[in-house]
Amino acid sequence: MNLLKNLIKNKNCPICLKKKFKNLGNVNIGHPDLKSLLFLLECAYCDHWFYSMAPNEKYLKYMYNNNSKYIFGHVHSKYELDITKKIKKSGLKLVTIDEKHWVFRYMKKFKVGNYLEIGPGFCSLFKTFRNHGWKCEGYELQSWIKDKNIVDKLSKIKKIKKDVLVMHDVLEHVRDPVNFLNKFSKFQKKSAKVFLAYPNSDSFKAKILKTNWRMVEPLGHLNFFSFKSTKIMLEKCGYKPLVIKTASFVINRKLLRSILRLPFTLLLDLLKMNFISALKRFPEILLNILDLINGDQFHIIAIKK
Repeated sequence: MNLLKNLIKNKNCPICLKKKFKNLGNVNIGHPDLKSLLFLLECAYCDHWFYSMAPNEKYLKYMYNNNSKYIFGHVHSKYELDITKKIKKSGLKLVTIDEKHWVFRYMKKFKVGNYLEIGPGFCSLFKTFRNHGWKCEGYELQSWIKDKNIVDKLSKIKKIKKDVLVMHDVLEHVRDPVNFLNKFSKFQKKSAKVFLAYPNSDSFKAKILKTNWRMVEPLGHLNFFSFKSTKIMLEKCGYKPLVIKTASFVINRKLLRSILRLPFTLLLDLLKMNFISALKRFPEILLNILDLINGDQFHIIAIKK
């Protein structure tokens, strides 16, 4: 399928549907076919970020089903590929559970019920809930893990109402987040909880780096949410927000180690006449400190109204 024939111009903000945007610049990363093709836009009303063009729904599904080079363009080591093959073959046997996952930490004291995860990937969280007695189902277009309760069609999801719905690093990948979330919110009962995680366009990193922000990854990431666009989406989908907080991938001990080593690494750079490397170290550390204050990820908990 031809890429250019299947890209559609975004005339409205995907969340609030307003038509006024700010152009944040040309996107020059990703696959060579995408270079200089897309602009990063910011909605003037809800601050949501998105591209000037995005794949239509049919082509987007085709790309995910076929491991498209436009989404999975990064190179994996042989070790990573071998591990992936082993996990795929063994199903959930080799999957490690994650008791410390932020989603599970909120739910481990609650009465067990029905759990639905969209895009469970390698199923670490999925298996954690299952091990604690939850009746777990998953919806996944990629065949990462083989399990009878992980399906690739909406019609295969059981009609039983779900107590917990999880979309962790999912909504940034879809063309229409509101419509996508609405599809699955219908599987939930009143007062059920939804857990979401996705990139935060209100973060310091996003505001400073713009098109150079690491979350800007066409055509994998299509949407970048603000606090305002998050609230609008939840309201449209029938949810009341309970928690909207920022999170960071920065590891405290690694950042502290980098700060303590800074005088020595700078001295080595200067001795090697590597002035560019020396100059880059200050903004990298500063950005990571800022990210701990206002992380470039959102963690959301909302309740079905």
